[in-house]
Amino acid sequence: MASLKTISRRPAASARTYRSVDEMLRGHGYRRVADAVRQISAKTKLIDQLIVARVAAGLTQSQMAAKLRCSQSRISKIEDSQDADLSLGDIHAYARVVGLKLQLDLR
Repeated sequence: MASLKTISRRPAASARTYRSVDEMLRGHGYRRVADAVRQISAKTKLIDQLIVARVAAGLTQSQMAAKLRCSQSRISKIEDSQDADLSLGDIHAYARVVGLKLQLDLR
């Protein structure tokens, strides 16, 4: 009769709590990945704020698109882009719909 192989289990997940994704990645030796995540995150700070505002307003991408009279795929493209790719008109319209006031400060 053939014997059954013992299936090894993955080690239990660490109970440690991390303050950020960066801390977790660095803590596990993924410094290059952490650096790449930080660089990408720095390029999407404004977009991240707009997404959080949309979600806080209880709007889906489809609902946002209806309010802006564009397609859901257009909202998806905006939210998947980088801050530098946004037009001032897109930022203003998006902010208006989610109840934010756009304030431009040049120094």
